[in-house]
Amino acid sequence: MGRKKGENNVEEGGSSSSVSNTELPNELQILIQSLDPDDFYEEVQETLRVLLTEFDKASTTAIYSRLEWGEKIRNKFTLDHFSGFVDLVKNLCGRLKNKDADIYDLQNVMSDCELSLARAKIWALEKEKAVLQAKLDIHNEISPSLEKIIPKLDELREVNNQKIMEEIPKIIKNVACPDMKQSLESASKQIIDEVKKNGVETRSFAQVALQSKHLTPRSSLPPSEPEGILLIKSKDDSHRDYEIKQKLFLDTLQSHSPEVRLRSVNKIYGGGIKLVAANTDEILNIRVVFKEHCTEETLDKFDLVIPNRRTPQIILYNITRDVDQEKLKNGLLAKNIFLADSTNKPHFKVEFKIAARNPRFNHWVLSINPKKFNDIMNKEGLYFQFSRLRFAEFILIRQCRKCFGFGHTTSKCDPQEKQHCDKCSEIKEEGHRCRGPRCSNCKD
Repeated sequence: MGRKKGENNVEEGGSSSSVSNTELPNELQILIQSLDPDDFYEEVQETLRVLLTEFDKASTTAIYSRLEWGEKIRNKFTLDHFSGFVDLVKNLCGRLKNKDADIYDLQNVMSDCELSLARAKIWALEKEKAVLQAKLDIHNEISPSLEKIIPKLDELREVNNQKIMEEIPKIIKNVACPDMKQSLESASKQIIDEVKKNGVETRSFAQVALQSKHLTPRSSLPPSEPEGILLIKSKDDSHRDYEIKQKLFLDTLQSHSPEVRLRSVNKIYGGGIKLVAANTDEILNIRVVFKEHCTEETLDKFDLVIPNRRTPQIILYNITRDVDQEKLKNGLLAKNIFLADSTNKPHFKVEFKIAARNPRFNHWVLSINPKKFNDIMNKEGLYFQFSRLRFAEFILIRQCRKCFGFGHTTSKCDPQEKQHCDKCSEIKEEGHRCRGPRCSNCKD
């Protein structure tokens, strides 16, 4: 049977289109395959791939069907495909507008934060200025009075000196007289009466308060200078006798620098010696004396160490886990003016966090400027966000899990040191049996 004309046309069209497809590659398919997700925002690549694929199917069907371009095909392509591309572009434009709005809001928030911080510093400086101005006014009020009182005191002193010089010959004459005893008794009686009279005329609390009203308050005492510490440690186990080492070094001081003042001489782990002086300068001089007057053999057996001073630290309790190191630093500076200097340089450093018992919180450890440590410790708490944080001084104690000595960790322990028992502190060898609890730091 013969084929219908439409079927022949389809087959001919299919063959012709297949020929044309072999001659001309499908650029739309190549474009779809070249879409890279990294070049697009989130799900845009997938949406664009779907739209292009549907458009490729519709256009391929139109080519195979040999449809002529007309108003109906134009309207169908517009409604089914081109409107999707327009919606995709509108969606992207809307996201760009939202991002621009977020950037604008963040810029305003940052500027407002800096402005509030500057206002807080200005307020603190104005308050400090008012206090200093009050002290200056008190000083200006007292200065004229002192200028008037000092000359009068000098004048009274000269008058008293002159009267004493005039009375000395009379006193000598009276002492030389036979009635010396009677004169002395009379003078003693007058002195006693005068003392009793002054004792009766006691001043009231109001009189004392009135007199001390204009006195300037005394400034707080400056912080005491830190002590100087010198540690004398043996380089090997052959010189662990504390008594011998103590006698050796103290005899050296007694012979060559007897004026040295030591606050204490103590024993440390391993039979070492700890010398404590009033300040670091004195302890440096003591070390110089040892290096100059001890024999080379002695210096080869011992280390003379001046330990570095530990930076004071505090621990902040119960801070939510979403707060990181930078956020904590900025939050503390924003609410606690005294934690930074005039140039907004912090007096502290955020070191590390410690997990709290409550899994929703962390504890944070801060290193504090030693000059500001006492001022900060006198505060009742540190303000952060909309709460006041409780804090305390933090002291980290290092203990080795190999020799169980303090002051170092297992990684810094002597490689020749063997593993000790954590109960009896004896060397833990094969077949070891504990002899009872004993501290490894006290057995020496």
